[in-house]
Amino acid sequence: AVPRDPFVLFTDALRMRLAHSFDPHYAVSVTQVDLLPHQVDAVYRHILPQPRIRFLLADDPGLGKTIMAGLTLKELKARKLVQTTLLIVPAHLQDQWKREMADWFREDFVIINRSLLNSLYADDFFARNPQILVSMDFARQDDVRELLAKRRWDLVIVDEAHKLSATRYGQKIFKTKRYQLGEAIAPKAHHMLFLTATPHKGDD
Repeated sequence: AVPRDPFVLFTDALRMRLAHSFDPHYAVSVTQVDLLPHQVDAVYRHILPQPRIRFLLADDPGLGKTIMAGLTLKELKARKLVQTTLLIVPAHLQDQWKREMADWFREDFVIINRSLLNSLYADDFFARNPQILVSMDFARQDDVRELLAKRRWDLVIVDEAHKLSATRYGQKIFKTKRYQLGEAIAPKAHHMLFLTATPHKGDD
Protein backbone atom coordinates (compact mmCIF):
# COMPACT_ATOMS: atom_id res chain seq x y z
CA ALA A 1 0.00 0.00 0.00
CA VAL A 2 1.15 3.54 -0.76
CA PRO A 3 1.70 5.61 2.41
CA ARG A 4 -1.00 8.23 2.75
CA ASP A 5 1.19 11.37 2.95
CA PRO A 6 3.15 10.81 -0.31
CA PHE A 7 -0.11 9.93 -2.08
CA VAL A 8 -1.81 13.12 -0.84
CA LEU A 9 1.23 15.16 -1.90
CA PHE A 10 1.17 13.53 -5.34
CA THR A 11 -2.54 14.20 -5.88
CA ASP A 12 -2.16 17.80 -4.69
CA ALA A 13 0.75 18.33 -7.07
CA LEU A 14 -1.26 16.87 -9.93
CA ARG A 15 -4.28 19.00 -9.05
CA MET A 16 -2.14 22.17 -9.06
CA ARG A 17 -0.43 21.20 -12.30
CA LEU A 18 -3.78 20.76 -14.07
CA ALA A 19 -5.61 23.60 -12.30
CA HIS A 20 -5.50 25.92 -15.32
CA SER A 21 -7.49 23.37 -17.34
CA PHE A 22 -10.46 23.72 -15.02
CA ASP A 23 -10.07 27.30 -13.81
CA PRO A 24 -10.06 29.82 -16.68
CA HIS A 25 -8.74 32.47 -14.26
CA TYR A 26 -6.11 30.26 -12.66
CA ALA A 27 -3.45 32.96 -12.17
CA VAL A 28 -5.91 35.21 -10.37
CA SER A 29 -6.11 32.71 -7.53
CA VAL A 30 -2.33 32.43 -7.09
CA THR A 31 -1.38 36.12 -7.20
CA GLN A 32 -0.74 38.29 -4.17
CA VAL A 33 -2.68 41.30 -5.46
CA ASP A 34 -6.30 42.40 -5.54
CA LEU A 35 -7.07 42.59 -9.23
CA LEU A 36 -9.35 45.19 -10.76
CA PRO A 37 -12.01 44.25 -13.34
CA HIS A 38 -10.27 46.06 -16.23
CA GLN A 39 -7.07 44.10 -15.56
CA VAL A 40 -8.83 40.74 -15.68
CA ASP A 41 -10.76 41.84 -18.79
CA ALA A 42 -7.61 42.94 -20.64
CA VAL A 43 -5.69 39.73 -19.90
CA TYR A 44 -8.43 37.12 -20.30
CA ARG A 45 -10.58 38.68 -23.04
CA HIS A 46 -8.00 40.42 -25.20
CA ILE A 47 -4.43 39.20 -24.62
CA LEU A 48 -4.61 35.47 -23.84
CA PRO A 49 -7.10 34.50 -26.59
CA GLN A 50 -4.49 35.38 -29.22
CA PRO A 51 -2.65 32.29 -30.47
CA ARG A 52 0.50 34.38 -30.78
CA ILE A 53 0.57 37.45 -28.56
CA ARG A 54 1.67 40.66 -30.27
CA PHE A 55 -0.01 43.18 -28.03
CA LEU A 56 0.44 46.86 -27.18
CA LEU A 57 -1.10 47.57 -23.78
CA ALA A 58 -1.50 51.36 -23.68
CA ASP A 59 -3.09 52.32 -20.36
CA ASP A 60 -2.83 55.47 -18.29
CA PRO A 61 -0.19 55.53 -15.51
CA GLY A 62 -1.29 53.76 -12.35
CA LEU A 63 -3.78 51.38 -13.96
CA GLY A 64 -1.65 48.30 -13.30
CA LYS A 65 0.20 47.42 -16.50
CA THR A 66 2.82 45.60 -14.41
CA ILE A 67 0.07 43.48 -12.84
CA MET A 68 -1.41 42.65 -16.25
CA ALA A 69 2.03 41.64 -17.55
CA GLY A 70 2.61 39.39 -14.53
CA LEU A 71 -0.84 37.85 -14.90
CA THR A 72 -0.15 37.11 -18.57
CA LEU A 73 3.20 35.52 -17.71
CA LYS A 74 1.66 33.39 -14.96
CA GLU A 75 -1.14 32.09 -17.20
CA LEU A 76 1.19 31.27 -20.10
CA LYS A 77 3.51 29.39 -17.75
CA ALA A 78 0.59 27.45 -16.27
CA ARG A 79 -0.32 26.36 -19.79
CA LYS A 80 3.30 25.27 -20.43
CA LEU A 81 3.55 27.83 -23.25
CA VAL A 82 6.36 29.86 -21.71
CA GLN A 83 9.67 28.75 -20.27
CA THR A 84 12.01 31.59 -21.28
CA THR A 85 11.11 35.22 -20.60
CA LEU A 86 12.96 38.43 -21.41
CA LEU A 87 11.84 41.54 -19.54
CA ILE A 88 13.17 44.84 -20.95
CA VAL A 89 12.58 47.91 -18.78
CA PRO A 90 14.06 51.38 -18.17
CA ALA A 91 17.11 51.16 -15.91
CA HIS A 92 15.52 53.00 -12.98
CA LEU A 93 12.66 50.46 -12.88
CA GLN A 94 14.73 47.26 -12.80
CA ASP A 95 14.67 46.74 -9.05
CA GLN A 96 10.98 47.63 -8.84
CA TRP A 97 10.05 45.10 -11.56
CA LYS A 98 12.16 42.38 -9.94
CA ARG A 99 10.61 43.01 -6.53
CA GLU A 100 7.03 43.18 -7.78
CA MET A 101 7.31 40.04 -9.91
CA ALA A 102 8.66 38.19 -6.86
CA ASP A 103 6.22 39.64 -4.30
CA TRP A 104 3.05 39.55 -6.38
CA PHE A 105 3.57 36.54 -8.65
CA ARG A 106 6.41 34.52 -7.05
CA GLU A 107 8.40 34.86 -10.29
CA ASP A 108 12.16 35.34 -9.98
CA PHE A 109 14.13 37.27 -12.59
CA VAL A 110 17.90 37.57 -12.94
CA ILE A 111 19.06 41.13 -13.65
CA ILE A 112 21.88 41.16 -16.18
CA ASN A 113 24.33 44.03 -16.47
CA ARG A 114 27.92 44.70 -17.53
CA SER A 115 29.37 42.81 -14.54
CA LEU A 116 27.61 39.63 -15.72
CA LEU A 117 28.40 40.05 -19.41
CA ASN A 118 31.13 37.40 -19.55
CA SER A 119 28.83 34.90 -17.86
CA LEU A 120 26.26 35.35 -20.61
CA TYR A 121 28.56 33.61 -23.08
CA ALA A 122 28.56 30.39 -21.03
CA ASP A 123 26.60 27.66 -22.82
CA ASP A 124 24.34 26.97 -19.86
CA PHE A 125 23.74 30.51 -18.55
CA PHE A 126 20.30 30.93 -20.10
CA ALA A 127 19.36 27.33 -19.34
CA ARG A 128 20.08 28.04 -15.67
CA ASN A 129 18.43 31.47 -15.81
CA PRO A 130 15.33 31.26 -18.02
CA GLN A 131 13.85 34.56 -16.76
CA ILE A 132 16.03 37.55 -17.59
CA LEU A 133 15.50 41.20 -16.68
CA VAL A 134 17.59 43.81 -18.50
CA SER A 135 17.63 47.57 -18.79
CA MET A 136 16.67 48.98 -22.16
CA ASP A 137 19.84 51.05 -22.51
CA PHE A 138 22.12 48.16 -21.58
CA ALA A 139 20.32 45.83 -23.98
CA ARG A 140 20.55 48.30 -26.88
CA GLN A 141 24.37 48.16 -26.91
CA ASP A 142 25.58 46.29 -29.98
CA ASP A 143 27.27 43.35 -28.22
CA VAL A 144 24.41 42.83 -25.75
CA ARG A 145 21.74 43.18 -28.44
CA GLU A 146 23.45 40.57 -30.60
CA LEU A 147 23.74 38.20 -27.66
CA LEU A 148 20.07 38.52 -26.70
CA ALA A 149 18.96 38.23 -30.33
CA LYS A 150 20.72 34.88 -30.68
CA ARG A 151 18.32 33.36 -28.15
CA ARG A 152 14.77 32.25 -28.76
CA TRP A 153 12.35 33.73 -26.24
CA ASP A 154 8.92 32.37 -25.43
CA LEU A 155 7.82 35.75 -24.07
CA VAL A 156 9.31 39.24 -24.31
CA ILE A 157 7.80 42.05 -22.21
CA VAL A 158 8.89 45.65 -22.87
CA ASP A 159 7.97 48.37 -20.40
CA GLU A 160 7.74 51.98 -21.67
CA ALA A 161 7.81 50.53 -25.16
CA HIS A 162 7.29 53.97 -26.76
CA LYS A 163 11.01 54.49 -26.16
CA LEU A 164 11.72 51.94 -28.91
CA SER A 165 11.14 54.70 -31.43
CA ALA A 166 12.00 55.64 -34.98
CA THR A 167 11.41 58.91 -36.82
CA ARG A 168 10.24 59.27 -40.40
CA TYR A 169 11.44 62.19 -42.52
CA GLY A 170 9.91 61.94 -45.99
CA GLN A 171 10.94 58.56 -47.35
CA LYS A 172 13.72 58.06 -44.80
CA ILE A 173 13.33 56.35 -41.44
CA PHE A 174 15.85 57.09 -38.69
CA LYS A 175 15.97 54.21 -36.22
CA THR A 176 17.24 54.72 -32.70
CA LYS A 177 19.41 52.05 -31.03
CA ARG A 178 16.39 51.14 -28.92
CA TYR A 179 14.27 50.64 -32.04
CA GLN A 180 17.01 48.43 -33.50
CA LEU A 181 16.89 46.39 -30.28
CA GLY A 182 13.17 45.82 -30.81
CA GLU A 183 13.75 44.83 -34.44
CA ALA A 184 16.46 42.34 -33.45
CA ILE A 185 14.47 40.72 -30.63
CA ALA A 186 11.05 40.53 -32.32
CA PRO A 187 11.80 37.67 -34.77
CA LYS A 188 13.19 35.58 -31.90
CA ALA A 189 10.17 36.09 -29.63
CA HIS A 190 7.07 33.94 -29.87
CA HIS A 191 4.95 36.20 -27.66
CA MET A 192 5.54 39.95 -27.25
CA LEU A 193 3.79 42.30 -24.84
CA PHE A 194 4.50 46.04 -25.10
CA LEU A 195 3.51 48.33 -22.22
CA THR A 196 3.19 52.10 -22.56
CA ALA A 197 1.29 54.98 -21.06
CA THR A 198 2.13 57.19 -24.05
CA PRO A 199 -0.32 57.19 -27.00
CA HIS A 200 1.30 55.97 -30.22
CA LYS A 201 -1.14 57.97 -32.42
CA GLY A 202 -1.60 55.04 -34.79
CA ASP A 203 1.97 55.30 -36.09
CA ASP A 204 3.25 51.73 -36.56
